Amino acid sequence: MNLSERKRKILWALVEEYIVTAQPICSKDLQAKYLTECSSATIRNELSALESMGYLTQPHISAGRIPTEKAFRLYVDELMETQPLTESETALIESKFNDVFAQGFANIEEIVASVAKVVSEITNYTAVAVRGDFETEKIKSVSVLSLGDNKALVVLVTDLNVLKDNIIDAPDLAPDAYAAANKLLNKMFVGKTIKELATKAGPMELAAKEIVGIRQLYQKILELVVKVAKSREGDIVTEGTTRIFDYPEYSSDLDKTRNFLTAIERKQSLAEMFNGSDGLDFSVKIGAESEGLPDGCSFVSAKISLNEKTLGSAGVIGPVRMDYKKVISVLDQINKLVEKVLGNDETHEDEK
Repeated sequence: MNLSERKRKILWALVEEYIVTAQPICSKDLQAKYLTECSSATIRNELSALESMGYLTQPHISAGRIPTEKAFRLYVDELMETQPLTESETALIESKFNDVFAQGFANIEEIVASVAKVVSEITNYTAVAVRGDFETEKIKSVSVLSLGDNKALVVLVTDLNVLKDNIIDAPDLAPDAYAAANKLLNKMFVGKTIKELATKAGPMELAAKEIVGIRQLYQKILELVVKVAKSREGDIVTEGTTRIFDYPEYSSDLDKTRNFLTAIERKQSLAEMFNGSDGLDFSVKIGAESEGLPDGCSFVSAKISLNEKTLGSAGVIGPVRMDYKKVISVLDQINKLVEKVLGNDETHEDEK
């Protein structure tokens, strides 16, 4: 059933007010602040109709009304008007972002963890971040350098410009043989995804045609790729878990808080909340829409991208009445900063 414009405006106003106050909203509150053109009686009748339609609930007969999860879904999908951050908010994000990123990073995991930290500080909600899907990450180059004593340094570079270096047990090759080995290894690995190699679907037939030493190097590097792939599957970071105590619906309800903290500890469930948002800039899951969410919470997530390549995803968990407009704007701004900072770094690297 389509809502009339007046019902939509009343529902929008009630949700906006409830996000700020966390208190039941009465008709007089709405009339004074949002609907001066309507009588209090008219607003009461509309509130009653919205309640019968499942958008509102009334905790006590004499109390005002609060929005249901159904109301928040309509608010996010149709009623909410996104708005840019203020200059002071943008400056604050850039300041915190630059402070963190000025330290430099060795890998994408550190970038994703730092994004979670900044998101939590700015939104004052619990932040969750997960590293990007390793299935599409491709090898750009492989370098093997002999260290002597049957040891070698392996450097893998992916299309995300992530360096993965390890020392491996190496076959006994003549020093000048490593130059030829590197050419063959790049022929075997470059252009293959980490998933493809990790599932042993790599070009083993090519390696089998080469000398025994090259086959052994191939196998050692393949083992390294498998190790990298396995480490990706559980990469999830949380920040600001205790910020939930800043919200009265949790600070005054011990059971609710305990359930929230227990849910945050289930890393796999948190990771699964990012599922189902492929191709979306932002994903909003409200309350019961996601099994992994703590009771009474919502989850807003966004991709962290660089040059159209997903580095990971960051999200915010907070009360269903969270400030969705601000959260989406913050995530959008941080993604732009990632593109700006890391994009510049990549440009400088290419110029070297």
